[in-house]
Amino acid sequence: RKADWARDVEITVRVFENGCRAEQLVDERKRTFSFASAGRQEWLLEDLHTADEDGDGFVPPGGPMNRGTDCDDLREAAFPGAPELCNGRDDNCDGQMETGVVNKAWYLDGDRDGFGL
Repeated sequence: RKADWARDVEITVRVFENGCRAEQLVDERKRTFSFASAGRQEWLLEDLHTADEDGDGFVPPGGPMNRGTDCDDLREAAFPGAPELCNGRDDNCDGQMETGVVNKAWYLDGDRDGFGL
């Protein structure tokens, strides 16, 4: 340690969704350690809990910052940006189910003339 360095050290721990290169910060803790003399200090991060139950890289809303974006953390196929499937669930976390699906009536072309019925 150099003589003109301060004796306080501030440590910040940040948790991001979808890896450290992502922009979605979901939790953060800061702590300052004072070292009046040589020594060692420990910090147990027991209150930092951002579990990704389905392993898709996204965490559900909750925790002190409430910034998670996974709408269903029990299904790996459900996360922001996931393809929307026709399954009665919100797969891409946009608050809607089956967006972009067009409901049409289809008819059997029994006589094979190119037209149904």
